[in-house]
Amino acid sequence: MMSGSILQMLFSLFLVLILTGNGSAQSSNSAIPETDSLSLYIQMKYGLDQELFNGFQYYKRNVQYKGHPYFPEDAFYNGSVTLKGVDYDNVQLKYDNYSQHLILKYTDFKERINLLIINSIHVDSFCLGTYCFQKLSLSDDRVLFHQVLEAGPLTCYIYWKREAHTLDYDHEFKYTHEYSRPIGTFYIRYGEEFQPFTNRKELLRIFPESLQPEIKRYFRQQHLQLREAGPKDIQNLLNFISSRIETSSQH
Repeated sequence: MMSGSILQMLFSLFLVLILTGNGSAQSSNSAIPETDSLSLYIQMKYGLDQELFNGFQYYKRNVQYKGHPYFPEDAFYNGSVTLKGVDYDNVQLKYDNYSQHLILKYTDFKERINLLIINSIHVDSFCLGTYCFQKLSLSDDRVLFHQVLEAGPLTCYIYWKREAHTLDYDHEFKYTHEYSRPIGTFYIRYGEEFQPFTNRKELLRIFPESLQPEIKRYFRQQHLQLREAGPKDIQNLLNFISSRIETSSQH
């Protein structure tokens, strides 16, 4: 559906054309519809929302790659996306975190299903269900999509990336490469500090020494390895550390 400002602008233009008589002449079979069907006419004439549907037609690439490139799974999620400050809710989205493409599934006015790669230049943020991402520059001046996880005074930003590894041998003779699992690059904001971390030791250094033994114990008890951790593992870790920070501040 088109945003209100675009629809209002086109509606105003439509009225001006009628009142001034500047509209191009058309046969009775192709006449501009009455006002009550103006929305349908605009969709047919100009397409759907020009911001949301500004992108590239999606097609399946890397067909000889084993597995899939999507995060967190090969499925469309009901979600939302913000394009140049404008929010679009209840849209169907899939995130290719190998090529870093956000894919939109929609039905046009002829009830045809289409898949579109949204132009990432215009994307500020998006959510796939409860998985929410922001476009941020956190290292090397690269602007990338980062998942945002929060717990009390902690905010963790995770850049998820899949890699593709060459297969030396495939007994089915179908694949030349295989996608890796999602690999996270982590950053955490605590108080005024903003720190990257790749392992437990680097994470521990961010927090007061009084909290470090409890965090170490949590890693051991949960058999947590950051290289293999998923979003749920990281959220649970943040929740634990946040609870310990709150408890220590009460003493």
